[in-house]
Amino acid sequence: MSQTPGPHYCHYHPSIETELRCNKCGRYICPKDAVRTPVGYRCKGCVKEQQDVFFNATPIDYGVAAVVSFVLSFIAALIVPSLGFFAIFGAPIAGAVISEGVRLVNRKRRGRYIWAVVMACMIVTAAMRVFSMPEVQWALALGLSSEGAAQLLGGLALSLVWMIVYLVIAGGIVIARLRFLKIG
Repeated sequence: MSQTPGPHYCHYHPSIETELRCNKCGRYICPKDAVRTPVGYRCKGCVKEQQDVFFNATPIDYGVAAVVSFVLSFIAALIVPSLGFFAIFGAPIAGAVISEGVRLVNRKRRGRYIWAVVMACMIVTAAMRVFSMPEVQWALALGLSSEGAAQLLGGLALSLVWMIVYLVIAGGIVIARLRFLKIG
């Protein structure tokens, strides 16, 4: 392989001089863009291209995931935070049910961003649940700056804590199962 004389610049950062090449496509890459693989350094584009083989979800799968996760997370947002302290134990179960429900209806096809769609649905349903609480409705009707609204929202603080506990724990389970877990 003959080298061309003169300086070579990174494909992704044209201002950085480099001599490192991707071992698949041969583009010049700087150390910031180099991804170490068992067969040598590759550029981010080649690594993404290789990973795309494992993601086989269609756009319809994303829509189905949104509908299923919206329904399941709405039910979970009604039940789990109302358990109080036991929400700590109910949230992982809810997260597993939501993620497995999505995987089941998608026939285990994986999408690069299905986890984000499910998390967005969980956050939206939790917000719907919070804004449908009578205390919040009264506080909004009274005006958030009034003293009565502050007392109503003060009593609501514990309910919000359990909603956040639900979102953090169940959301972690959903992300782990839909983004990182590689089950056949």
